[in-house]
Amino acid sequence: MSEKYNNIEKNIALCLEKITQVQRVLLWDIAKKENLSPIQIQFLIFLKDHSDNLRRVSALAEEFDLTKATVSEAISNLVTKGILCKFRMKEDRRSYILDFTSYGMELVKRIMSWPDILVSHIKKMPMKEKENANLFLIELIKSLFNDGVISIARMCLTCENVRKFSSGKSFRCDLTGRSFTYNDIIIDCDNYRSFR
Repeated sequence: MSEKYNNIEKNIALCLEKITQVQRVLLWDIAKKENLSPIQIQFLIFLKDHSDNLRRVSALAEEFDLTKATVSEAISNLVTKGILCKFRMKEDRRSYILDFTSYGMELVKRIMSWPDILVSHIKKMPMKEKENANLFLIELIKSLFNDGVISIARMCLTCENVRKFSSGKSFRCDLTGRSFTYNDIIIDCDNYRSFR
């Protein structure tokens, strides 16, 4: 049998690409409907769930691994369309915090339904399979982060606030005092502080 058909690692990578393709299609469908680019949709989704310190062009550039010029252009377009507005930061008058207009808030509520199809299919899977997939994906993200492939992981296992207990299966956040296991790891945490 050829390597193509018995290489589980390659199959997993190809499966992840298929899921990424589904995400792109779902985002593209919304983008076309709302007359926005897929990256603008991703920016809006990110901005909705994050605090002021991450609602800046420089933070978006870092988070999405894009140049500030690319992010600025997309954001300017969102401001022109009346979706976002800019507020000068008090501590640094050269920087802006991005926020939603009332129209932008209505729009982002519609956009936030994009993963519903994926979530509905994931819900059908047995709990043990979901737990194993969750653990696998978390460890994969951690490994990619540790090797520098991902510059910002924004999850508990790559955060300097988190301590692992000696058992190896439970953790504690020094910032919030929360104790948790792999199934409770937060992805995309606002309190994230990279240990790099």
